[in-house]
Amino acid sequence: MSAKLWAVVRREYLERVRTKGFVIGTVLGPLLMGAMMIIPAFAARAGGKPLKVAVLDRSGALQPAVEAALREALFDGKPRFEVQAGPAPASAEAAAVPVGPAAAGAREAALKKSVLEGNLDGYVDLPGDAVTSGNASYYGRNVSNRIDLRTMERTVSDVLVSRRLADAGLDPAKVKTLTKELDLKTIRLSEGGEREDRGAALIFSLILLMILYASILMWGQMVLTSVIEEKTSRVVEVMAAGVSSTTLLAGKLLGVGAAGLTQFLVWSLSLFGVSLAMAGPLAGSFPMPEITPLMLVSFVLFFLLGFLFYAALYAAIGSAVNTVQEAQSLAFPVMVPIILAMVCFPAALEAPDGALAVTISMIPGMSPLIMFLRIVVLTPPLWQIGLSILLLVLGIVGVLWVAARIYRVGILMYGKKPTFPELLKWVRHA
Repeated sequence: MSAKLWAVVRREYLERVRTKGFVIGTVLGPLLMGAMMIIPAFAARAGGKPLKVAVLDRSGALQPAVEAALREALFDGKPRFEVQAGPAPASAEAAAVPVGPAAAGAREAALKKSVLEGNLDGYVDLPGDAVTSGNASYYGRNVSNRIDLRTMERTVSDVLVSRRLADAGLDPAKVKTLTKELDLKTIRLSEGGEREDRGAALIFSLILLMILYASILMWGQMVLTSVIEEKTSRVVEVMAAGVSSTTLLAGKLLGVGAAGLTQFLVWSLSLFGVSLAMAGPLAGSFPMPEITPLMLVSFVLFFLLGFLFYAALYAAIGSAVNTVQEAQSLAFPVMVPIILAMVCFPAALEAPDGALAVTISMIPGMSPLIMFLRIVVLTPPLWQIGLSILLLVLGIVGVLWVAARIYRVGILMYGKKPTFPELLKWVRHA
């Protein structure tokens, strides 16, 4: 590395790592990632408080059985419902008589008032033909707690099925034993051994993907604003008098990239530390995903390569315009590949070894996200990883060649924002 290039790299690097924003982001980043990994796992394990519910039985025959079943309903080994008892039938004969419309209406109004006042979380409304129709309703102020509502649905459904079996002359307990549902555990196999996975790997992969996506754009945008600031303040003219434009561009990309890499190394080491902690004394407390060295290396490598790819394009755009506002219209086409990667990631997540995932993980603008996601979810063959990296490096070389030619002309151009045809002329004739 020449002395001039080193001076530019050093300046760009120190200018960023000495800022309060960099220090705060580097320190808070691992804390935020650790919180995003641990808090959902802890919340899933702890769960919310049991729902206070009541039962409105319009048939007069199901309330005791449904209330008893809800009290015994468990999720992750913990009770999920605190049942407020309603008026029970006085006798077996009365239990067979449907509740009158007036009594049911009064009971319904009282339950709705109780829910609105916060004394109840909700109530289950069983119509008179609930056994035959299989219909019921739940009224509550919050109906987004899908886990609890799904548990309630299964519980009430079991009571209705038992009643149908009893009416058909069958033993509900024996039928339930014979038709016991399968409790399927998902065990992730890897070179490191076996680990039960209850969705933690999915959450973890999405967290890392979003961090990678945001970081590539954030540091690329930083290159864009830096070039524009230097151009509008005419600092670049002074620098260009003693250093070539190619050296300036290379120094900026390497310096800013080194600052981003420093931050990412701190984050990766922190992730590795969290992984060791979860595999140690806390292993039985939280359902944490496995973090392998390949994931950490890929996390840093694809950030660095993705940054170089997009930062070179951002630098070219910044050199061609005079304000950040002017840069927005030119920056959007550059962002299209990484936006498409975010649009396509659900398909890659569902079938990481499918034709679509394999194809888009080879496209340079999309591979930093999609290939990394494939490595986290289901590690592809090494030749696919190697080919993806090779194509990405070739893409970076091509982008750097284009960016250098635009940068060479653009940093000393002022006035009207160039159009795309004019930028192509700069590339051909610079």
